[in-house]
Parts: sequence; structure tokens; C-alpha cells
Amino acid sequence: MGEVANSAITGIRDPEREGFIASTLFSQGWNITLRALDFDQIDQLCSKEAADKATIILATDLEGLTPAAIAELKSRGYPVFLFAPKDSTPSSFAGAQEFPTTALELISLMRGSLRAPMLRAQAQSASARAHTIALAASAGSSGCTLTAINLATELSLLGKRTLLVDAHAQAPAISSLLGQRGLRASVRHPQISENLWGMEISQANLESDLGQLHSARSEFDFIVIDLGTLRNIAAQLTGKRWESEAFIWSSTYADELWLLSKGDQLSLERLRELLRELSQNSIKPAIVGVQSMRTPGKKNSPLDQSFTQSMSAIKPARVIALPVDSRSVLRAESERSSLYEVNERSHLRRCLAEIAGQLIS
Repeated sequence: MGEVANSAITGIRDPEREGFIASTLFSQGWNITLRALDFDQIDQLCSKEAADKATIILATDLEGLTPAAIAELKSRGYPVFLFAPKDSTPSSFAGAQEFPTTALELISLMRGSLRAPMLRAQAQSASARAHTIALAASAGSSGCTLTAINLATELSLLGKRTLLVDAHAQAPAISSLLGQRGLRASVRHPQISENLWGMEISQANLESDLGQLHSARSEFDFIVIDLGTLRNIAAQLTGKRWESEAFIWSSTYADELWLLSKGDQLSLERLRELLRELSQNSIKPAIVGVQSMRTPGKKNSPLDQSFTQSMSAIKPARVIALPVDSRSVLRAESERSSLYEVNERSHLRRCLAEIAGQLIS
């Protein structure tokens, strides 16, 4: 059964701004159920009981709009976004923001957690220093967590303050793989090793965890986020389930999104589905294709070519191939450590070390 599209109501006097907002949301799969010319139209529609509460987007100069009216809408359970024209005189509307000027700015704002609006404002004002990399897989067992752990380790070995984030909602694993149970309980991210810290995003501490991520952008050189398996992009970007929050955050603030896939036919088919969805949804990070567990041998094999062709549909920033290294990986898992600690000469470890070096150069 398909995901029900999000719906929105606009109440904006300026036809150009209203047209920009309505058309942008429509292009991202939103239904615009009412384009009101005054607040009475909105009030009449919202007075009727509705199972699904539309998101209401208002301008402070809408005829009939008052702070009390906005408070009433919120009390009925309607999410409200309030914008003020840049050249407008100061008004009594608290929390009004300037109109977004680009489609990505608007989409990112709408995707932000409706449960924690103050976090959006904090993120907008934070001065970001960290280079943020989110990793996601098109199918399970693609090496997403393994790559995140060891990429973060290599960056820390190069002297960069690095935060490793477990945002795999359904199956968090970093704390177990590294023997760091404190990742789940700590209010602040605990230190794993020199220059490397960690944290785990959880449903119970979602708001404070997102707050930590916002702060981390100005505290660290690199942030590496393990998102786990990624499917149904449109539903995640427009949904309100807590499991989607880390991906929504990453789609707005990450610098790179690494998409990992093995080279077998089933994994590649799921990768192509994921890429089709991404091509229809605007996100900030540059896409990096990662062919994981590549079997050593002749380059440009049919599977290599199939992976490259699949990625070319979305014009990735670059494509990376990571070799299979089962022996070193199993040893690292059993010893709860990184590849560097168990076999610094392994092919996979040296490959990730080279990539980390390129990232800081």
C-alpha cells in the first residue's frame, strides 16, 4: 500500500511567493489542498474534523491573521509555519521567519522535525565547521557500519576530531562492535579513542540527540553518520516517524551521502530503485557511490560496469570501490576493534586510509 502524500495549506498574499512555495512542494509530492486568500477560508476548512492535519504555511500579512488565530490552529494539532516578508515592519507575531529564497531551503525547512521546531532554528544559526558524511546502504549486509567505523577511525588517526554517529534506527550496532555501551546512555558523546568520539541516536533521547548533532557541527572536524539501510526515500523525507529524523537531518546538513551497494544483481537493482527516488527529491549532500565488497581481479568487469552505469544516472560526485576482506573484518568484529588495530596492512584498511587522506587534503 502506497504512502499517503503530505498535504499543505497556504495563506500568503504575495502571489509570487505563494506560487513558489506551492509549486516547490507540489514537485516534491505534496498535495496543496487550499490556497487561501484570507484567514477565514483557512478557519472554515480547519474547523471541520480531519484525520490528517495539513501543514499550514502562512505569511504575517495575510488578511484576518492574528497571533490568537495561530495559537488556535496549533491547539487543534495543525503544524504551522509562519513567514514574514523581509521588508515588512515589525509585528506582534513571535517566531516568524524570513521567506526561504531557494527550493532546497524551503524543502529542508519543511522536512525538519515538526516535533522540535527550536532545533531547526538552532541548526540554521550554527556556524558549521565539520565536514559531515552520511553513509547508507541500498540493501542489508552491504558494509555500511563497517565502513563508517573504519572511515571515522582513519580520520581520527590523521589528527582530525571526529564524531561517529550510529543512526541505524532498526539495528544499531556500533556500540556492540566497538564494545562501547556508553554510546547508548551518555548525555554527551563519550570518547572512544584519541580524536574519536561516538554517539547513538535513539527514540527515547531524539530531541537531545539531534541537539548534540547541531552542536557537533561547530565542535568537530568530521562527523560520520551510519544511517543503515535506506528505502522509500519520499516516505522518509515527508513522514513524521522518528526513524526518519536522522536521514532528514542528513539530507539537510550533510556534505556527502555515501550510497553503498554490493555488485550482485539484486543489490544493484535495489540501488537503482534508490537512485530513482533520490533523483525525484532534492537533498543537500553530494552523492558518492560506493561499491562495497568488490572481489579482487580484473577491473571493469561486467558487475563493475553495471555499478558504474547505475550510479551515472544521478551524476555522483565520485565513485569508490572497497575490496572484500572477510578475514580482517571477522577478526575486527571478534576483537571489537577497528581494521587498523587488527591488521593495518589489510587491503581494505589501506583503501579507507587513502580515502581519509584525500578527504583532509
